[in-house]
Amino acid sequence: MTTSTDVASLGGLFAPYEVDIQQPRVVDLIAARMRHTGLVAVRGLTSPEVVAMFSDRVMHRGVYPGEGPLGLHEVRDTGEHAHLVGHTELTRAAVDVHTRRADLVLPPRLVLMACLHPGREGGETVLVDGKVLFGDLCRRRPDTVHAFLYERAATFGRTVAAPVFEDVGRRRYTLRLRQDGVVRWSAATQPFLPVLRTALQRHQQVLALGYGQGVLVDNARWATGRLAFTGPRAFLRAEGAARFRLASGFVSGAVPR
Repeated sequence: MTTSTDVASLGGLFAPYEVDIQQPRVVDLIAARMRHTGLVAVRGLTSPEVVAMFSDRVMHRGVYPGEGPLGLHEVRDTGEHAHLVGHTELTRAAVDVHTRRADLVLPPRLVLMACLHPGREGGETVLVDGKVLFGDLCRRRPDTVHAFLYERAATFGRTVAAPVFEDVGRRRYTLRLRQDGVVRWSAATQPFLPVLRTALQRHQQVLALGYGQGVLVDNARWATGRLAFTGPRAFLRAEGAARFRLASGFVSGAVPR
């Protein structure tokens, strides 16, 4: 289960990532920051209409028919998904960090999560930078990196066998991660799972998002999750392909020995 005691809000630790959607040339600013950091913290997402309009400015959005307003995915406790594998986000429970739609051959590149109503207690967003995670494991446990670079390190969903860290050339890598019943680990990677999970815990950042605040992440670099919560927490999510140029994965100067 994801846990943390160090919680940040917008500003402070996340100030370098922050933009307001009313800023001039905000899409150009977001594109530049996404290429550099893979994450932007966003203010001004005050309604489903604003979330939909903003997401359509930065991505070619996949639509969720019937799941939420304006084709957005509504993330809340439905009271109906507590015992369904892969649907923990639709409960009040903690969600371990993961990348979105790892069970697709080509997962969505951008994911936007916007807060319309924070939980009464808990519900903070948990973030892990895959670039930091990869570099740390290269230095501390290169054997673990090699295991998760294996082309069939895990099977996501029914059919997608893939590495957790994929080498896409020119020292660029992508991250694909699940930690729930949707993933089946290969015999070669299972011994290294405790090392991976410890590293994920070591590098998680916890962000308390308030009304109208959100995060836009590069889904090939950042893993996201949340803490357990009480109260009527409600988020909207959009995901899709970037409307601006975004090279594959993240660059890492660290190389497993």
